[in-house]
Amino acid sequence: MDAYYTELGDRPSLAEIEVNAPEGYIGNRLLPVVPTADKSGTIYYATLTADAAAQTGRAAGTAPTSTQISDSSTTFTTAEAVKRGSITPDEAKQMGGIEKADMVGSKYAKRQVQKAIESAQATVILGGAINDTFDVTNAMTQMQTGLQAIRQYPGKTCAVSSTATLKALVQGLLADETYFSIFSRLVTGTSPDVAVQGMSFDAWLKGLAAFFGVDEVLAGDDAVWNDGTNAERMAVCKVDTDPDPISHKYNPVLGKTFLFLPDGENTWQIESVPDRVAKNNHYDATAWYNVVELNAAALYLWDGIA
Repeated sequence: MDAYYTELGDRPSLAEIEVNAPEGYIGNRLLPVVPTADKSGTIYYATLTADAAAQTGRAAGTAPTSTQISDSSTTFTTAEAVKRGSITPDEAKQMGGIEKADMVGSKYAKRQVQKAIESAQATVILGGAINDTFDVTNAMTQMQTGLQAIRQYPGKTCAVSSTATLKALVQGLLADETYFSIFSRLVTGTSPDVAVQGMSFDAWLKGLAAFFGVDEVLAGDDAVWNDGTNAERMAVCKVDTDPDPISHKYNPVLGKTFLFLPDGENTWQIESVPDRVAKNNHYDATAWYNVVELNAAALYLWDGIA
C-alpha cells in the first residue's frame, strides 16, 4: 500500500489549485490582499478629505488658507483558519491513485478555508448598515444615488451581490413594463444568434453593468453571499485597482485583506501528512487572515431585492 500514501511536507503546487468553480471567490477582488510578515500590527491608511471652497480675495502677502491632509490609523490581528481533509489509502486507490487523492483532499481543505475568508469579506460588503431599500421600478435613480455617494473614492465601480439575488433582480427588471424593453435588448440584441448568447448568466451580468452604468457586476457564491443577513442585499462600491499592496496608505480605499506569511513567502499553506499509525492521508489547508474595513463610505448598500 506504499503507493497510496501521500508525501510528507508543504505542497505549494496543490495550494494553487482553483476551487469553487464556476463563480469562484470574489472577495479578494473587492478587498485586495496585503501580505504581511507580522501576525498583527498598525495600519496607517488614507481617508477622504472633504472638499473645501477655493479661496478668493486673498490679500497680497498673506498665506493661502490650508486644509491639512493626514492618514488615520487602526490595527489588524490575523487569526488562523485551518481545515483538514483525510483520505484512506484504499480510498486513494479507488480514486485512481495518490496523485488524484492529493488533489481531492487538498481542494476540500482549501475550499473550507477560502470560504471562511470569503465570509469575512462578504460581511464587510453586505453586512453593514443599510442605506436604502431597493425598488426595482426606480432602479436607475437608486443606483445613481449610490454612485453619487461614493463618487469621490478612487477605483472602479462594482455592484456586488449573490448569484441568487442578481437573478431575482434580472427577473424584476424583465417584469417591469418600463425597463423590460431596455434591459432585454441589452442582453439579447435583435438577431437570433445574439439572443441565444444573451440567455447566459454572464450576459446578464454584463447587461446589468451597462444598465446601471458601473464598471463591473460581481456575483458571489450563494453559500456565502446569500447566507443569513446577506440575502436579498446588493452593494455598489469603489474597488481599489492599484496593484501596490500599500495603496491604502495614499488612496482612501474601502478595505484590505491582511494575510500573514507563515514561511515569509506564501499566504497559503497546504500540507500533506501520511499517517501510518491511523492508516490515513491528511491534507491541511491553513491561512492567517484579517479583513479590515478602512473607509465604510466607499460603499452603498441596499436590501429588499427578492
